[in-house]
Amino acid sequence: MHKFNPAHHKRLTSKERYELMPPEIAINEIKKVVETIRNSGKNEAKIADIGCGSGFFTIPLIKTIADAENINVKVYALDINEEMLFCIKENIENANFSKEQKNCAILTKCEESNITLEDESMDIILTSNVFHEIENRLDYLREIKRVLKPEGILFLIDWDKEDKILKMGPPVEERLSSAESIELLSAAGFTDITKLPLYSSSFTIKCKK
Repeated sequence: MHKFNPAHHKRLTSKERYELMPPEIAINEIKKVVETIRNSGKNEAKIADIGCGSGFFTIPLIKTIADAENINVKVYALDINEEMLFCIKENIENANFSKEQKNCAILTKCEESNITLEDESMDIILTSNVFHEIENRLDYLREIKRVLKPEGILFLIDWDKEDKILKMGPPVEERLSSAESIELLSAAGFTDITKLPLYSSSFTIKCKK
């Protein structure tokens, strides 16, 4: 199973990737879930970006959501690679965040089969461009489900096998289709599985524990 080489981490935040996959589009969907949590009367929302890399989604997520009114937001950034966690730490330091924004970010090392978060602790989980690299995908989804709260939301984004242009990302033989991913999500016990039309080269699936 091919794994991304951390030595190429600058590709993760390249201009081409931002143009192909503006993170704000997916973050707006996450923001809607945070607003729903707040409107339900809860005063805290915990979000995990699993496979955060150098912070392509994590950093704009903090910028957009950390200062949400009337709710305390924590953003957990997890990766299996120490080098990636070092990169995201540097990028957070250089992002001109306020003290409150910096304090909302929690960096944690994890493993594919061991997401280092407590049972039923996260309201929202994002995993982006990671799923195609996972060897035991069903076990991975069950581990995500373990750390989600009841009714918690998963956003799964990955390079689409059905993409005909292949501007970026892994070769087609290493990708999954949205249909294959939905089948795995269903097998893992997720519900309300919906494909969101956010990006041209990647699929985005939103589902509920």
